[in-house]
Amino acid sequence: MFKFTITDKNNFLLVVLEGRLMIHEDAQKLHQDVTKQINKENNHVIVNFEKLEYLNSSGLGALITILTKSRNMGGDTIITKVPKTINELLLVSKLNTVFKIELDTNEAINSLEKIKNN
Repeated sequence: MFKFTITDKNNFLLVVLEGRLMIHEDAQKLHQDVTKQINKENNHVIVNFEKLEYLNSSGLGALITILTKSRNMGGDTIITKVPKTINELLLVSKLNTVFKIELDTNEAINSLEKIKNN
């Protein structure tokens, strides 16, 4: 089972993933719900993986779509709290070189502040 929450924090969207992101329909709903909230004023996304148990190519595709939309709007997407097994997937797929990955939400917020101040 997979579920997610999206919280608009004014400066960024906080997306918390939970469960197993492996069904195409779940991935599609995730990227549609997140990308429709991304705009020029609210273009940064922090995705918390702490409760994510599994991720496959459908989930990776959704995350890449979110990343692309946020960057096209002048922002960025940062992943936090990555479990070891999912971190290995990001390393093997080399997506760790595409996404910014931070240890926790506070570090991600600090990273976003640096981006905004440049």
